[in-house]
Amino acid sequence: MHTKLRPLALLSSALISFALPAQEHKELGRMWTFENAPLGWFQQAYDWKPDQQWLDHARLSSLRFGRKDDAGKTSFFCSASFVSPHGLIMTNHHCARDAIVAVQGASDWLRDGFYSGSYEAEVKLPGFLMSQMVRQQEVTKQVNELGAEAVQKQAEEQDPAHMHQVVALYQGGMYQLYSFQVYDDLRLVCAPHGQIAHFGGDPDNFCYPRWGLDFTFVRAYSNGKPVDSLANYFAWRTEGAKEGDLVFVTGNPGTTGRLKTVAQCEFLRDQSFPARLKQIHAELDSLNQKAKESPEEERKLRATILRNENTRKAVQGYLDGLKNPRIMAIKQQAEADLRAAVAKDQALQKRCGDAWDKVAALQVQKTAAMSDPKKMQELAQLESAEQKRIGEACFAVYGTSIPPDATMSLRISDGVVKGFPMNGTIAPYYTSLYGLFARHTEFSGQHPFELPQAWLDALPKFDLKTPYNFVATCDIIGGNSGSPMIDKDRRVVGLIFDGNIEMLGNNFVFDDDVSRTVSVHPAIIIEALRKVYSAGALADELEHQKAPSIGRKEQKAYQPGDTVGR
Repeated sequence: MHTKLRPLALLSSALISFALPAQEHKELGRMWTFENAPLGWFQQAYDWKPDQQWLDHARLSSLRFGRKDDAGKTSFFCSASFVSPHGLIMTNHHCARDAIVAVQGASDWLRDGFYSGSYEAEVKLPGFLMSQMVRQQEVTKQVNELGAEAVQKQAEEQDPAHMHQVVALYQGGMYQLYSFQVYDDLRLVCAPHGQIAHFGGDPDNFCYPRWGLDFTFVRAYSNGKPVDSLANYFAWRTEGAKEGDLVFVTGNPGTTGRLKTVAQCEFLRDQSFPARLKQIHAELDSLNQKAKESPEEERKLRATILRNENTRKAVQGYLDGLKNPRIMAIKQQAEADLRAAVAKDQALQKRCGDAWDKVAALQVQKTAAMSDPKKMQELAQLESAEQKRIGEACFAVYGTSIPPDATMSLRISDGVVKGFPMNGTIAPYYTSLYGLFARHTEFSGQHPFELPQAWLDALPKFDLKTPYNFVATCDIIGGNSGSPMIDKDRRVVGLIFDGNIEMLGNNFVFDDDVSRTVSVHPAIIIEALRKVYSAGALADELEHQKAPSIGRKEQKAYQPGDTVGR
């Protein structure tokens, strides 16, 4: 056993040196809305705060990725951003899987990758769209008087050029009307090999250290031409951020339960999540069995299996978080503090004080009714009404000093680039190309740790010191996939695609001692574009903001239907 502890002590103190000042009600997280960005907190924590122009530019450069189904219903599932003046959009490969599958035809771009090489060869993605939040208005009074549907319908009649959405924040303690510019002519520009995007597969999912090249580029068009995004896009910073640097994530976190009661968390822990996991495992078994029937079935089901595997691991992580006594203790204390504050206000206590007890009673009824879908729906409606009362109480006590739970609406989250203690040692804040080839070697190139042949062939050309993935303390959850990570100069320093396994417990209580976001480093994206995908023009557009020449095809570029190495 080694007795020299000095180097480890030095590393440990390095981690501690990046600690932020105490954040009030930190357990509720840092998913701030743009209209109520915590400028005082930014100043206190980082001795810096953005002005309104900074916030407006960051908001308008950020996008939400969605699709419209055959019935015309629009749903959103990921985040994205403009990254050049020419309508170029960056998101995750795993966000674009379904879009790629929908247009690849007889080719297998999901497996082999794709690069267009010119405007003309960029492939339309029918049914997929991006939304850009251009305006917001608080409508709490109007919604409480008229209802959310009436307020939204009125907005649609007054401004039919935009898409409108009434969003309940603080469980109905506040309502915002968000208005969006919609870009519904999206075209595929570049996607890497599926295996390099999802390197490590299910075992590495929600883990770090990590080597996932999880990016895809699409372009927005209007009237047959690339959208002019000169006014609002994030410039590129290939060298990325250093440990300790202030960074922000702008994106659309899907759902969190930080305002859920202790009783609701206990129901999820003891009843709902275990039942859901049982169902997901059964579905995965069925899908995997069907995929074995033929290569064609495997090809068709690949994206669905990956998505279900991700859901399984996420739900397991949420369950493990609620089984953690430390998380539940924080939850219990937060609830006790809020109820005590409500009790001090006689009028508020009379209006909302019994909501927690009513929610607890509903959990008992839900446990007894789990096999009765109709009864469960009835109880869910009653529960929603009580949650609104709790949200109103929370908002009355804390106001906008706390962030609302995630609602798949745009947020900005602050943090710092920082490693973390892991398995008795320390995880570095970034990984490199060295580690990618080491992992391939150490697992003998066996799935899911095999590298595509094109990557093995490119080994002599690579700078193996190139950073690959890195971690920071920002607050994210599902839906943030595809979010840009930017520095205070609004330059891209990363692309969010995952979190470590400890982050999943943040669904209910935020904690950044060990939990981390995981991002693709901009340097590896450029390295891959130039040395694997013959995509120098795309790399130039990112690094130098050059427009690709219309009519010019890059030499040795991917063309639709072509592949690079199998």
